[in-house]
Amino acid sequence: MGNQSEKPRVQIFATDLSAKAINKARIGDYSKHELESVSPARLQRFYTKSGNNFRITRAVRDLCVFAPHNILTDPPFSRLDFISCCNLLIYLDTAAQKKIIATFHYALNDNGYLMLGKSENIGSSAQLFTSSNKNFKIFVRKKSSGARTLSSLTNRYSRPALPEETPATGKAGITPTLSRKTPPLTPTGLDSAIDAVLISEFMPASVVINHEMEILQFRGSTDIYLTHPPGKATFNILKMARPEIAFELRKAITKAIKTKARVRNSGIEMKMSPAKTGIISLEVAPLKIEWDEPLLLVLFTEQEQAESRQDKKSGGKSNLASKDRKIKKLEEELSVAHADMLAYVHEQEAATEELQSANEEVVSANEELQTVNEELETSKEEIESTNEELTTTNQELQTRNELLHESYEYAEAIIATIDEPLLILDHKLNIKSASKSFYTKFKVNEKETEGALLYDLGNGQWNIPRLRELLEEIIPKNAYFHNFELTHNFPLIGERIMLLNASRIVQEMHQEQLILLAINDITDSAQLQRKEKKLLEKDIKESKTYSMELEKAVAERTAELKKAIETLAEKNNELERMNKDLESFAYISSHDLQEPLRKIQTFTGRILETEYQNLSENGKSYFSRMQGSAKRMQTLIEDLLAYSRASNVELVFEKADLKDVIEEVQTELKEALLDKEAIVIVADTCEANIIPFQFRQLLHNLIGNALKFSKSGVPPQILINCRVKQGDTLQDETLSLPAGSLLPSNKYCHISVSDNGIGFKPEFKDRIFEIFQRLHEKSEFDGTGIGLAIVKKIVENHQGIITATSEPNKGARFDIYIPS
Repeated sequence: MGNQSEKPRVQIFATDLSAKAINKARIGDYSKHELESVSPARLQRFYTKSGNNFRITRAVRDLCVFAPHNILTDPPFSRLDFISCCNLLIYLDTAAQKKIIATFHYALNDNGYLMLGKSENIGSSAQLFTSSNKNFKIFVRKKSSGARTLSSLTNRYSRPALPEETPATGKAGITPTLSRKTPPLTPTGLDSAIDAVLISEFMPASVVINHEMEILQFRGSTDIYLTHPPGKATFNILKMARPEIAFELRKAITKAIKTKARVRNSGIEMKMSPAKTGIISLEVAPLKIEWDEPLLLVLFTEQEQAESRQDKKSGGKSNLASKDRKIKKLEEELSVAHADMLAYVHEQEAATEELQSANEEVVSANEELQTVNEELETSKEEIESTNEELTTTNQELQTRNELLHESYEYAEAIIATIDEPLLILDHKLNIKSASKSFYTKFKVNEKETEGALLYDLGNGQWNIPRLRELLEEIIPKNAYFHNFELTHNFPLIGERIMLLNASRIVQEMHQEQLILLAINDITDSAQLQRKEKKLLEKDIKESKTYSMELEKAVAERTAELKKAIETLAEKNNELERMNKDLESFAYISSHDLQEPLRKIQTFTGRILETEYQNLSENGKSYFSRMQGSAKRMQTLIEDLLAYSRASNVELVFEKADLKDVIEEVQTELKEALLDKEAIVIVADTCEANIIPFQFRQLLHNLIGNALKFSKSGVPPQILINCRVKQGDTLQDETLSLPAGSLLPSNKYCHISVSDNGIGFKPEFKDRIFEIFQRLHEKSEFDGTGIGLAIVKKIVENHQGIITATSEPNKGARFDIYIPS
C-alpha cells in the first residue's frame, strides 16, 4: 500500500480478554528473538531501536485501536474487511465455535476474509464461508440471502444491532446504539404489510437451494413435501424430501443445473395423509441474481387444485378417467425412466472413461511424486549433510576466531613487554600507533604522538635527513633497511646510538600499506664495546708475552700424552692375550671336567639302581643330591662351552630365511612345547644375513626361557615377528633404543620375541645379560645364568643390539637389531 499514489484509509482493531496483554501490545515493544522472521528492510522501515528491543513506529501504532473484548458476550464489530483469529477456536467447544463463526460472518463485508490457525477450521458452518487458501486457513465470507442479523445476540441484548452506516459519513458503525424509536406507519408500510399477508396465504411451498443441494431459505409451508430424517441434522433437500418425490426431485434439479433452464415435472402421486393420495408438480427455476454461488428455486404445487381451477375457467371440461390417467402416467414414467437409464448409462460410460484416464494420470502422478519424494529425500540428506558441514565449519570458524583473538592479545602482550620501541607509520609517514616503550624511551605521550607526522614529533627531533630518505623509499619501491646505525642527539635524552629496522606491511582487508619501524637503542652496548676493545688490545699485548711459555708447555704435554698412548696400547695387547688364554683355559677346563662328571653320574646312577634297598635314608638323599649336583655341573660346563664357542667361533655369515631357522628350533623343543601346551605364533618373517648355528642357539635360548619362566597354570604364548626397515625409522619407533644406536641410512633386520610369562622388574633389563646373573633362587627355577649372556654374545657377533623390556606378571619382550 505504501507504493500507491492514493493510500487507502486503514483502521486496525486489536482485542483480547486480558487487559494486561492489551497494555503490553499497546506499548509495541518486541525483542530481537521475536522479530527473527521479519526482514531487515521491514525491520528498518517499521521499527525503531529502543534499548535492547525494537518498538513499532508511530505511524503504524496510530492505525491500531486496542481494547479488551469478549467475542462471546460483547457486541460484535461490523463492516470489517479482514479478521485474524488464530488458535482461539481450539480451546472452545462446538457450540461456542459455531457462535463465533456466525459472529465473524456478521462482522465481515461480503467477500471479506477470515484467517484461522493451522489447526482450526470452520467446521459445520460451511454455508457461511468458502475456503480461499487451505495452507494458511484463509476463508471468504459468502453473501447472505437475507438481511444482516445475528439472532444469537438479539436474544441477550435489548438494544438493537450496530447500525450498518452512519448517516453523516456512510462508514461502518463501531459503537452500538442504545435505543431507537419505532418509525411512524406510512401508506407504503401498509401496502407492504397487506402484500406480506397475501403472499403468506397464497404463496406455494418453495425452497432456495445451491448446487450442493443445501437449502438456504424456506418459503411457504413445506411440511407436506420435506421432513427431517432421523440422525444428524441436515439441510440437504434430497435427504429431507419425501420418498415418493425424491427421484423426480433429483432428476429435475440435475436437469435444471445442466440446462440452466426452468424444469417442470407434473403428475407425481404422493400420499397427503394415510387416507388421501394427491398429485403434485415440481418446478425448478435457476435464480438470475448476482451471488457468490448459483442458486435454484424449487416450487411444490398440488396439481389437482390447479386443474380444478382451470376447469372452472374453461367451462368445466370433463376430467380423464382415473384409470386412464394412471396408465398414461405409468407409461410416461416408464418412458422417462428408460430415457434416464440410457442417459445414466452414457454418463456412466463417460465417467468410467474419465475415471480410467484420471486413474492413469493418478498413477503417473504417483510415480512422479515417488520420484520427487526420492529426490526430496536425497535433497534432505544433502541438506542435513550440508548443515552438519556448516555446523562443523561454523565451529571451526568460531575456534579460529577465538585463536585469532588469543593471537591478537598474545601479540599485544608481546609488544607491550618488548623493550625496543616500535612505530607503525602510514604511507604519509604519520604515526598510527606506537609501543609503550617508545613513549617511555623518548619522553613523549600518546596524545601528541598518534596522528602526528614523524618529522614533527618532539619539536622535530626525528627530522633526520638520512632517515627521511630511507623511509620515503620503502612503500614506493617495496624497500627495507636492516640495522641502520644512527647517532643522534635528542634534546630530552641526550645522544643516543640506535640501530633502525624498517619494512613494509600490507593489511589485505583494508588494502592499506604501512611501515613498521623498530628502534634498538645500543648506546650502552656501543660504549661497552669501545671499553672492551681497549681492554682487548691491552690483553693482546700481554698475551704475546705468555705465548712462548704456553707453546713450550704444550710441547711437553704432547710428549707425555704420546708416551701414555703407547703404554695403553701395550696394556690392551696384553689384555687381549689374557682374554684368549682365559677363553682357552675355560674351554679346556670345561672339556676336561666332563669326563670325571660323567663317571660320577654313571657310578651314582648304578649305586642308586643296585644298592638302593641297602642304603640308609641319609645315604639315599646324599646320592640323589650328588646326582643332581653333577647334572647341574654338566649343564654349567655345557653353557660355558657354548659361551666359549660363541666368543671364538669363526664368523661365517649366510643369507637365510628366519622362518626356516624358527621351525628347526621348534622341532628341537617339540617335547618341551607339548609338555607346557605352549603356542608359538610367527607373525612375519624375513631373510637376514646371519651365522646359522649361532642364531639357532639364540632362538633356542629365548624360547627356552619363555617356557621356563611361564606362569603356573597358564599355557605359554610366544610371539615372534621379523621385519626389515631403515635405521632412522626403527630409531624413531623404538623408545627402548638409546639415541644413536642405529645408523640412519642402514637397513636392519628387527626380530622381536615376546611371551606372556612372569616377566621381571624394568631395572633388571641390563643385568639379565651379564654372565652368571640370576633373578630367582635355584629352588624356584633351574639354570646357570649364562643363557642370555650367550644370546647377547651372539648378537654382538652379528654387530647388532639387543634390548629387553618387561614388567612383573606382564611377560617379557626381547628386541634384536642386526644389519640386513
